[in-house]
Amino acid sequence: MTRPTVIPEIGHYSLILCTVISLFSAISLLIPDRNGYGFYLSKQLTRLSLSLALVSIAALLISFLNNDFSVAYVAHNSNTSLAWYFKVAALWGGHQGSILFWSSGLLLATASIGARGKSTQFLSQTRGLMALLSFGFLLFILLTSNPFDRLLPEVPIEGRDLNPMLQSIGLILHPPLIFFGYVGLSVLFCGALTVLINPTRSIHWQWFRHWNLLAWVSLTLGNLFGAWWAYNELGWGGWWFWDPVENASFIPWLISTALMHSLQLNQSKGALTLTSIMLALAGLSVSLVGTFMVRSGIIQSVHAFAAAPDKGVGILLLLVATLMPALGLLAWRTPQLPKAIPLPLLSRGYLVMISVALLTIAAFSVMLGTCYPFIFKGLGLGSISVGAPYFNTIFIPIVTVCVLILGWVSLSKTQQRSVAGIAILALALFSATLACFWQPTDRPEWLFQGVFSFVWLSGCLTLASTSIAKQQKPWLAIAAHGSLAIFILGATVLSHFEQSAMVKMGPGKGRELAGYTAIYEQTNQLSLNSYHSQQAQIRIEDADGNQLNLLFPERRTYLDDMAEMTVADVHHSLVSDFYLSMGPKLEQQDYLIRISYKPWVKLLWIGGVLAALFGFLSLFRQSKESK
Repeated sequence: MTRPTVIPEIGHYSLILCTVISLFSAISLLIPDRNGYGFYLSKQLTRLSLSLALVSIAALLISFLNNDFSVAYVAHNSNTSLAWYFKVAALWGGHQGSILFWSSGLLLATASIGARGKSTQFLSQTRGLMALLSFGFLLFILLTSNPFDRLLPEVPIEGRDLNPMLQSIGLILHPPLIFFGYVGLSVLFCGALTVLINPTRSIHWQWFRHWNLLAWVSLTLGNLFGAWWAYNELGWGGWWFWDPVENASFIPWLISTALMHSLQLNQSKGALTLTSIMLALAGLSVSLVGTFMVRSGIIQSVHAFAAAPDKGVGILLLLVATLMPALGLLAWRTPQLPKAIPLPLLSRGYLVMISVALLTIAAFSVMLGTCYPFIFKGLGLGSISVGAPYFNTIFIPIVTVCVLILGWVSLSKTQQRSVAGIAILALALFSATLACFWQPTDRPEWLFQGVFSFVWLSGCLTLASTSIAKQQKPWLAIAAHGSLAIFILGATVLSHFEQSAMVKMGPGKGRELAGYTAIYEQTNQLSLNSYHSQQAQIRIEDADGNQLNLLFPERRTYLDDMAEMTVADVHHSLVSDFYLSMGPKLEQQDYLIRISYKPWVKLLWIGGVLAALFGFLSLFRQSKESK
């Protein structure tokens, strides 16, 4: 530990100045200004507030790297033995730092709006609303979540360490991507408010598509890395548990996906104007609801933030302060919005509109299932749990219908009436039926829907790709939806064809599973600065007895709070995994070992990364076309 310095005070005062300047920046833009001086002044003030926010982040980062435990946030989320890269990631690993990171992202987005080219009234007002939103976040930090609170004069000698669950590369990648996605949704929220303030002015749909695509790519990667993090770090071998914290970032992704297709109809057909505005408003709203669930302490989760109730109340007040005026303005201005062009019944646009509605229903169904236990308990009705059966029962059929529509609208009218189109449908039905007979499962209807969705979608997209050159179809959209087919295949095979066993193993004992043999060789005792570990050394052999790999699953005991944590180890093949995790000691030298064969699990990561890649390429193409 180093002696307390003045650096935290520099960060604190910078944060105070940043808050005040953000308010002045908002005022300078929201007051009518015919000469354009307000926009110029706001641009300079926004740059100044962004610079001050970066100073605050730098001060907090220096405090982490210098082990300044006089800063309460550092003392609660770090210690002297923590690796430097986790100290950097600890900046957003706790409540106060993560909100500071989010607020800095808002200021960065505010500075980027209208930074190039001539400013319009739309961009000017949107920028003013963004500055006002940033002020709200910064005020919330100062009043309830100051990351620079000091522990003087009783400075601890050692910090409490970062939560062991968070000491993973997932912490470095997952939260920043989610927060960048939230920032993009915040920009859309302010843009939608600007439209409602001036409903008779032409709407910049291309601008909305750009920011939504940026948010969607960030949320896609953020959720994907979150699933990968859970799979590799938590030791239970799953990739999605419908945990409230997972849902908190998944619901905004669903809203963003629905908005993406709604905006496409806006720009091409002049339809769903009100729907797009409502979805743009909903994006930030559901993000704040999810943040409230994660930060308020009302949920118990392995990766929820243990925040005090006053912080939850502060977030709730921020939600009310943003949502209530937005809903009031929506109700007032809706009659003045441009009238949407009605879509012909069962046309392509009409079917896409149904998909938008289904995605929105899916988002709010997931939110209902996530919030229902808290509402139920808050009404004094007792305790109730809502788990995977509810979410899967609601979500899987909705995805299946959306995939059915997606495959159909990707075909040309000629292809829809052709023998090939009918053959794809017959093949999908036959393959799904055959899979249910071949692989007995507790939920054959889910297996049927998964196989049907993959065969139908991949077949339709393959047929549609043959006419890209002739009809100038958007190949990036076809490729992105093809990534969805890959993801569906991976999720379906993994969910229904996985093999696993819980066995008692010790030196010399082995177990065969899915053509692999795991042989327990020995137990290694490890001692590091922050934890002690029992590490199993397990040899993996193929069916012919050839050694493939040595795996070292661990069971760690962290010295700070004696918390125990399982660290899995995995043998990777081309697309599948052989997964080992180490449980508690049973007797003498025997431990409980979980052995799992994860067929085609890599298709999840491949499909997700490809979807984000094609989304990024679409974003790049939009930026190029707008120049």
